[in-house]
Amino acid sequence: MNEAVLSIYQQRAGEFRLQKETFNRRLLLNSLLRLVFFILSAWFLYAAFRERFSGNALLYSIIGFIIFLYWVSRAGILKQKIGFAEKLILINENEITVLKGGTSCFEDGENTKSVPGFATDLNVLGKHSLYHQLNRTGSISGKKQLAKSITEPLLDPQQIIDYQACVKELSGKTAFRQNLQAHTLLLKEETSLSQMITGLPDGAGSGLEKSPWKQLAWIWPITGVLIITYAVWIHAYAYILIFTLLGLLVLSPALRQVSQLYHHISRKGYLFTQYAACFQLICEQEILHPALREKQQQIAEAAEAFRKLSRLMGVFDLRLSLLGFFVNGLFLSDLLCARAYLQWNRKYQPLFDKWFDTLGEIEMLNSLACFHQNHPGFIFPEVADGAPAINATGLGHPLMDARKAVTNDFSIGTVARLHLVTGSNMSGKSTFLRSVGLNMLLAQMGAPVFAVKFTFSPVRLLTSFHHIDSLEESTSYFYAELKCLQSIIHALDEQAPALVLLDEVMRGTNSADKHDGTALLIKKLLQKNCLTLIATHDTELGILAEQYPGLVENYCFESEVTATGLHFDFTRKAGIAQSRNATYLMKQMGIV
Repeated sequence: MNEAVLSIYQQRAGEFRLQKETFNRRLLLNSLLRLVFFILSAWFLYAAFRERFSGNALLYSIIGFIIFLYWVSRAGILKQKIGFAEKLILINENEITVLKGGTSCFEDGENTKSVPGFATDLNVLGKHSLYHQLNRTGSISGKKQLAKSITEPLLDPQQIIDYQACVKELSGKTAFRQNLQAHTLLLKEETSLSQMITGLPDGAGSGLEKSPWKQLAWIWPITGVLIITYAVWIHAYAYILIFTLLGLLVLSPALRQVSQLYHHISRKGYLFTQYAACFQLICEQEILHPALREKQQQIAEAAEAFRKLSRLMGVFDLRLSLLGFFVNGLFLSDLLCARAYLQWNRKYQPLFDKWFDTLGEIEMLNSLACFHQNHPGFIFPEVADGAPAINATGLGHPLMDARKAVTNDFSIGTVARLHLVTGSNMSGKSTFLRSVGLNMLLAQMGAPVFAVKFTFSPVRLLTSFHHIDSLEESTSYFYAELKCLQSIIHALDEQAPALVLLDEVMRGTNSADKHDGTALLIKKLLQKNCLTLIATHDTELGILAEQYPGLVENYCFESEVTATGLHFDFTRKAGIAQSRNATYLMKQMGIV
């Protein structure tokens, strides 16, 4: 646990708690003022009726009501500030919990559609997974981008280098990252985002852009202003009522189309405001790296676009109030709002995919930046071109406590391309394979890795760790494994290099068959453009290092039985494993 980083989160959490208390006190005062001015307004209105509007009581009532409305609007702003402060408190308290060894309160990716292969084998999604460790996203777009980044690691060296630079820059912008995260956590998207991205149904509202609605949209409001002016001038207010009713009658043929457009964006005003805040926050942030600046430019219009939509929604919502009766009749406001939304949608809806993908990408980079801040001992790896190779010093499992994790040096591809890793039960073979795989995932996301030094070439990740019988598909454990191995071999027919991680191959058959099958598989893998790590209990496979010198190397994890019990050092060593512990463990557990 890094005390310096922990103190930053503790300090920020304390500051936001104080802010929340201040806003709560202001909200309480606001409630009292609202009550006072509402009572005053009501009293003066009563006085106006009592005095038959002979004095200034009506004026005072109107002034009191306006002040009441001001404090109502201020209450809404204060509630938003309280909600924002609560999210910032949550964010910092979560980081404190994580740094102390607890579990993050944010989504773990369990609901993300899992893909076969390394996503399952390497504990990429789900509780205590890599996704869970990294996730600091709040929007649907952010969660999707993080899931995509973690299940489809980058292969372009320059893009990885750019992402590394972005993560480094963002890691120093704690306030910006947390403010953006707080805004995205306040989003209540549900099905709204997919509906917005999909856009309007074909032909929706198209009739409103034709005559006579096109002419009425500017003629009627002007006429309404003239009617109101004339009625006030001659004190004949019946004209206003008559014109209002006439306007509602004129508008009635368009109500179905107007309602269709309204329901497409109704009850989303708060969402639009939050999106505007997210995009504006990103655009106003001072950015140095060109890759991040390019993302700012991609969403330059988004903040103002969503502010416009939020304001339009506020006017459109008048149709639900008593005031809407007059506004619609006098000015055809429903028609004006519907046409304005059609214009807005035509201009901005084609940009939605780019906007939300960019927002999600920045959220994903924020998650990696937070990971970097929380793990200052992790290093950014060096990306190499050329033949596939990995060289690491002090490599550890990135999901383990760095203070307790055992690290190992590791190099593959510079000499041998296939490592056989033997060892007894629980000695660390599978954990080592996962350490390699997870660090490669982090490296190809542009994130720091758990190592003292790490150089790699981008590769595809192909794995086969554990399989289950499928009663629905009448698939045995062994056949399920064969299907997985088949998919790996087919994937290796492509020229792009790969890293293949296999844990205890062919465990579903007898020892002789397992040995022969694994040996043949190794020969096949040596013909492919890949690096391979195979963890196995079959020490007899070690002879392949003699048959394929310079291509196959043996490494092992040993255990030791002493007077005090069974001991593991979890340290990778050269050679073939000599120790066994199955019989010892069975005796210790009283099985035999």
